[in-house]
Amino acid sequence: MFAHIGALGAIVFMLLSLIVYLLPSLIAFNRGIDNRYLVLVVNIFLGVSLIGWLVALYLATRKPKQQVETAA
Repeated sequence: MFAHIGALGAIVFMLLSLIVYLLPSLIAFNRGIDNRYLVLVVNIFLGVSLIGWLVALYLATRKPKQQVETAA
């Protein structure tokens, strides 16, 4: 299937695939969210399935909960 692209093409394809696979983790660490290590674990271990990858993407992109201040 990839015989005609050569070694350099295969390396570029693998790097792009790895970036897409780790995209939720990259987003989480870039945004500095609190649960970024949870996103990384979900992404690495469950990201092989589409559902696990989508869960990791959701965790990486959801808005942080707002703290409700109470009047004293």
